[in-house]
Amino acid sequence: MMDAGHRPAIADFSRRVAVRFGNAAASYDAHSAAQRHAARRLGERIAALGLPPRPRVLEIGCGTGHLTEQLATRLDGATILATDIAPAMVDACRARFGAYPRLAFAAMDGADPAVPGCFDLICGNLVAQWFTDLPAACARLAGLLAPGGALLLSLPGDGTFREWRAAHARLGLPAGTYPLPTPADCRAALPAHGDGRVEMEHWIDRPADGLAFLRGLRAIGADTPAPGHAPLSPARLRRVLRELGPAPTLTYELIFMLHRLP
Repeated sequence: MMDAGHRPAIADFSRRVAVRFGNAAASYDAHSAAQRHAARRLGERIAALGLPPRPRVLEIGCGTGHLTEQLATRLDGATILATDIAPAMVDACRARFGAYPRLAFAAMDGADPAVPGCFDLICGNLVAQWFTDLPAACARLAGLLAPGGALLLSLPGDGTFREWRAAHARLGLPAGTYPLPTPADCRAALPAHGDGRVEMEHWIDRPADGLAFLRGLRAIGADTPAPGHAPLSPARLRRVLRELGPAPTLTYELIFMLHRLP
């Protein structure tokens, strides 16, 4: 658990993440193929959980609604609260799915949920990588589960964008990509009580070129750099893009974390 002295820095980071994603609400859908894929895979796992009839569901980091759509179509009769740290993302999700029955919306930081508990399912798609303290956030979320409830999260692991980092390394340059957890980190972050499982798979992005890759990250608000990283000069960035090559492939290492209470 972070001590009180870290809280202003954590709050400032959360605000910056919220601003980046809020600014990307209008462009998100056109550049979020990886997020759509991960949401479908998460939806398949949710459908296999065997939740009770008319489950109560909390979604964190709803974005424009990729996972929200999976929940609304796969969980007949569910009561769903879709939340996001960026109010503009909540508005975009509400614009798409506000007519669905039993679906409500709220702006909320998923790492520090301000909502009463007893959810049968708490889930989030490619959001937990932004938690400054993943074990503490998982513990808080698990504390909101009803008996037999499940916490199911997807997030990119440290193998994500390994090709981008390798291109920098070959040139002796710092990549500056935001640090991501390893599968072992994710296993350790799951609460000790209950059953836990971590699974992995890979998804390959094929942008037109390196610049399209960078623009796509910016368009979805996911271009937050590593703390303290100074952006490369234009000349050095051009060297990296040439090193990456034309029509590159970029790997997403997708991690799925499941915690279920008895």
